Amino acid sequence: MKIEEIIEELKKEHPLSKKYKYRVGSDDGGRTLEIYDVPHRHAHKVRKKIPMKYKGIRTIVFYQEERESDDE
Repeated sequence: MKIEEIIEELKKEHPLSKKYKYRVGSDDGGRTLEIYDVPHRHAHKVRKKIPMKYKGIRTIVFYQEERESDDE
């Protein structure tokens, strides 16, 4: 199964916001499926929804810090 197919299957089984992006990476532990552009306040919910491993690939959620708006 191609990685693009695995990502599409993950999206169907565990639907998330369409704003989030997915990519495949790797580190010393092997291949990773990375979900990024997740707001910090949503990261915990996303981690609970997504399995630690999907089809044998570790999943990682990267969140982005939300900037405070300047009210000047």
